[in-house]
Amino acid sequence: MARRARVIRPSWGWFALLDGGIVVMSVLAASEQAHAAVSEALPAKLPGRTVLKAMCVGTAVIHVAEAAVAARLARRRGLPARGWAVQTFIVGFPSLLALRKAS
Repeated sequence: MARRARVIRPSWGWFALLDGGIVVMSVLAASEQAHAAVSEALPAKLPGRTVLKAMCVGTAVIHVAEAAVAARLARRRGLPARGWAVQTFIVGFPSLLALRKAS
């Protein structure tokens, strides 16, 4: 089976939205000062730092699993497995949706 040399990228908006959210969540989980400042500014209750840390770990586990699935699917389809795995680790499900459309 011939290998295709490209990875189809989802819209940059997905990268900004999802990875931006992960960055914000990570900062709030890691920094007591950032968490306190945002908690005071929001009318709704912000989850505690322990919960945010658990959410960060869960997010990482999910992204690793998605990357493994993407690599396997890409390999089966003759696509560059490493590229698809890295992209899927970074952005998550939008990359898997793009991989499903690539054939």
